[in-house]
Amino acid sequence: MTLTLSLTLITTLLGAPTAPMLKDAALYAAPKAAVEQTFAPQASNERFSVRLRCTALASGHVTDCVVLEETRPGLGFGEAALALMDGAEVTPIMERGRAVDAPFERTIDFTP
Repeated sequence: MTLTLSLTLITTLLGAPTAPMLKDAALYAAPKAAVEQTFAPQASNERFSVRLRCTALASGHVTDCVVLEETRPGLGFGEAALALMDGAEVTPIMERGRAVDAPFERTIDFTP
């Protein structure tokens, strides 16, 4: 079974006027532990989600990501989501014409 993930942005940014957008929203492979896990055929359409809280820096880099919630803990999806955000770049949040650091939440959905 091959799983891929797609990014879904949670638009609530704890007071920020607009959401940071990932510059490269490519598809990535699911974590090995999840692929090796045996799932029943009826579960093949099951979605696996990880909700993260990160900081979008004024420079456009993402930092300080932490896992807030996972639909299936222990299968490696949280670690995969953190690895995905490691080194990610976003369009910075603008306030009064200047780029600022801003916290944001992002949900990453892994779908079969």
